[in-house]
Amino acid sequence: MAELSNPQLIEEMRWRLREIEARKAENAKALAAAGEFSEVTSPDGVVTVTVGPGGVIGEVRLTDKAMASNASALGELITATIRRALTGKPAPRPVPVEDDHDEPIDTVFDL
Repeated sequence: MAELSNPQLIEEMRWRLREIEARKAENAKALAAAGEFSEVTSPDGVVTVTVGPGGVIGEVRLTDKAMASNASALGELITATIRRALTGKPAPRPVPVEDDHDEPIDTVFDL
């Protein structure tokens, strides 16, 4: 294989970038043809989630009121809104669990 000169390398890179842009445009058209993104907002209006075809999460938006929540409550609200966006049904209310751990609550994540 022959080595390419700098001008040849630059032209090769430009060609590859044009190919990437063309594929990106094709993907955008395919997504648009596959269906629109739907948007679901939490009952209090704090969290909005957009979901596309196949359950793809497009975006999660929070209002300024979200900062007034504690981390646990905000996490639950985001999770419930995503579940509702994916299934169309509200998430079941979590059952409180007694915690015997000495770990601070802000270091425990419920995934």
